Amino acid sequence: MDTSSLLIEIFTEELPFSGVKKEINNILPKFKNILKKYNLDSEIELFWTPRRLIITSNNFPIKQPNSTKEFFGPPLEIAYNTNNEPTNATFGFLKKLNISLNQVQTKLKDNKECLYYSYEEVGKESRELLESIISEWLMDLNFGKSMLWGSVEESFIRPIRNIFILLDNKPLKIESLEKKYQFTQSNTIIPHRSNIKDKYNTEIKNLESYFNFLKNNGVIYNQNERKEKILNEIKQIEQANNIKVELDLELLDEIVAITEYPTALLGEFDKKFLALPKEVIITSMKINQKYFATYNSNGILSNNFIVVCNSIIKSAFSEVIKGNMRVLKARLEDALFFYQNDLLSFNQNETDLRLKNIEFIQDSGSIFDKVKREKEIAKIIIQNNSISKESEKIILDSIEISKNDLLSEMVGEFGELQGIMSSYYTNNKALKIPLKEQYLPLGEDTNVPSCIEGAIISISNKLDLILSLFALNKIPSGSKDPFALRRSASGIIKIILLFNINFDFNKILESLKNNYKEIDNKKIENFFYERMEGALRVNQSIINAALRANESDIAKLIANIKALHSITNSEHKNAFKIIFKRVANILSDIDAKEIDTNLLELDEEKNLYKKLQDFKSLNLTSPQNRIDALLDFKDALEMYFDKVMINVSDKTLRENRILLIKSIYEEFFKVGDIKEISF
Repeated sequence: MDTSSLLIEIFTEELPFSGVKKEINNILPKFKNILKKYNLDSEIELFWTPRRLIITSNNFPIKQPNSTKEFFGPPLEIAYNTNNEPTNATFGFLKKLNISLNQVQTKLKDNKECLYYSYEEVGKESRELLESIISEWLMDLNFGKSMLWGSVEESFIRPIRNIFILLDNKPLKIESLEKKYQFTQSNTIIPHRSNIKDKYNTEIKNLESYFNFLKNNGVIYNQNERKEKILNEIKQIEQANNIKVELDLELLDEIVAITEYPTALLGEFDKKFLALPKEVIITSMKINQKYFATYNSNGILSNNFIVVCNSIIKSAFSEVIKGNMRVLKARLEDALFFYQNDLLSFNQNETDLRLKNIEFIQDSGSIFDKVKREKEIAKIIIQNNSISKESEKIILDSIEISKNDLLSEMVGEFGELQGIMSSYYTNNKALKIPLKEQYLPLGEDTNVPSCIEGAIISISNKLDLILSLFALNKIPSGSKDPFALRRSASGIIKIILLFNINFDFNKILESLKNNYKEIDNKKIENFFYERMEGALRVNQSIINAALRANESDIAKLIANIKALHSITNSEHKNAFKIIFKRVANILSDIDAKEIDTNLLELDEEKNLYKKLQDFKSLNLTSPQNRIDALLDFKDALEMYFDKVMINVSDKTLRENRILLIKSIYEEFFKVGDIKEISF
């Protein structure tokens, strides 16, 4: 097939990072899917900057391949009557295809001879199809929000200023796109904003000249190259100034998305602002200014920052740094003012009554009510675990004031600092770490609380959120989870796993039922069980096996899951799979209740019985100990199955032999049901 080069540049006003982040991974697949629909598969690349989406290919088909179109009509016994004359079915087939009878052949279909017609359809020129392809692609992109401007027929994330198309090194003009998105199409390629003098370049003849023009005029079109440039320059700044930059990857992605020619520069702020909590400084720099924080050689936050500018004029860099320093100073002055005021007004001893005026979730009371519910949850967890009186006081005192920072000016300015600021405002040093950790973990791979006090506070906060929303039937479905309940459940599981916290669902939910409108224990339990595969990173079949043991304590259930999971990595895995599954498969309802030792005739069954009695006498302190001991039955079971006939005609003897096997299986069932495990 003949191929050529393809270039499509969608030139727009600045694309917002929020929209780009949402859709960027779908842009290329969507374009490829549309090409597949038009039978124009080829190798395609996507590049993007804040102002352009670029589709390129070096082997784009000049035209669609020819294709054979086939049509089957009625079977011959229906197509012709007994006089071998065409029937209405035949005439209908001919009319539908607008053909005559002499053009029709016959062909087998489903073992029946049928009327058949085919023809070779000549593929269309790609130049004819690009109008539909580009139009469908743009309409299919979903950046979350879109704009209507002027008298455009179709909305887009930002106004489109030009669409430049180059196919087989020839520009392609599409008037329908001009009308649809209200722009005047031209062969002009816009350079970097700092290099407007070369704006009217019309010498773009091929892909090479296009990319060379961008490179020579301040546009790094490859997003990966922009990221690499930023990282290399940050590394150079670190080495030159003996500092360490905190690489916030989300911020890095945003900066890559909002710059066409990024340059990392080092700035500084007055050391007096280091009196602020480091989270305040970092948040202010990140959210408002898109700066990277830096640390000195001792790992302490320094008064330097890194700003990435989007200018190609090196002489302007010093002014860029000064301008950013002035803006940051103003931000930090405000933050210092807020901080000093909040220290004076923070309620140190009890839940601030003003929280009664802040609604938590509609029909779930106020934040004040939420604090009281969290304390009740914490008390129940404390009662079911060995928690010292000192830790108990820290937990309850922390929860009492945990939400008071919602009333602070600092949290009013930076909502991201909720919870963290309480840890700075409290005068009680024992509460600082638990308060700081009350919302951990924040995501899939983020830190969990470091102390038992913070762990129980976090569980109480997350569990109240889940119960409150389940009581209102606001249960996550599909991909929708606006309150991040799945993340909260996973966080609770991780904390329980780390601290081995006794957490009996049935008891806890029963104790809390009067605090919520409605609690469906089974729904909530299943919701947590569904999170375990991701939180524990084990096969779902192992979780299903453990659940069959009907253990309602999450900590014990996790221990069972871990023990079962160890089998899949054991050297006995294959033997285990064969032998124990055979054990599970032969079980049936039997009348016998106890093993009759007088019926144990063969040495193999006597040995297996003795091994079972020895097993029962063991002091097994954990599910893992139980699994390890049960795996020792391997050789005895192999001998038993090899030498002992189980399905004998004598019912009493048969049931006694089955009961011996069943007794071993029941010991295993205390950890989980082996039949559920997929090896």
